[in-house]
Amino acid sequence: MSTSFLRLLFLGGVALLLSLPLIAQQAQTPAERPEDNLAPADFTNIIKEAWTFLKDETEALSNASATKTEFETTLEYQQRVANLRKEYLAKVVKFSEDKKYAQREFGILFKANLVSYDADTRVYRLTSNAAVEIPYDIPWLDVSLDDNPLVVLADTIARGYRNTTMQLKMSPPLRYEVPLELARDVKGGEGNLYFRVRLTLNMLQENFTNEALLRMTPFHIQLLNRETNAVYWEQNL
Repeated sequence: MSTSFLRLLFLGGVALLLSLPLIAQQAQTPAERPEDNLAPADFTNIIKEAWTFLKDETEALSNASATKTEFETTLEYQQRVANLRKEYLAKVVKFSEDKKYAQREFGILFKANLVSYDADTRVYRLTSNAAVEIPYDIPWLDVSLDDNPLVVLADTIARGYRNTTMQLKMSPPLRYEVPLELARDVKGGEGNLYFRVRLTLNMLQENFTNEALLRMTPFHIQLLNRETNAVYWEQNL
């Protein structure tokens, strides 16, 4: 079963979850963290750097260990491949440590759009068209996103080129249950309204075979006003 098909299957499977109302909280202004306000293009640059490193190193390992040379015994070849794999894994660990991926939490901003408010049900409907360009999968490198109800990967084909994006699952629109007074406050700051998704990035190859894995783990989402830093709603993913 292809990765693209699994992603499309997942996109359909979470639609029902998003019909449930999200309950508003009193607006808060918590302290921000380093790298908490990345534009989609900023995170694209970060993940592309890790992807390019893994792509080049994994391809080099594959080429160097593909065949036994004419003057190698089988035992010598197996030992050489084992040494190459150890060197490869050490390079990945060093790159990850240099970039401090284990300590970093990335906060990506997705512009939020207010569709409509129903004063009777006190429900706002919201969407987001923002997307993060993600490097696509290749035979020796897979980019994965841990399962969660709101952040997904989607594959599209445009002009013969394959594109992968990370986006929010908001079709149908997300339902946000909010009192009238707070809804007016949300509307007043519509131009500065964003969803902030926090995630971690892991490139370590704990179970490496012949395919490297670049893993993203979303763990938190907020609806906030970027001008005032007021947080209207949040939940763990």
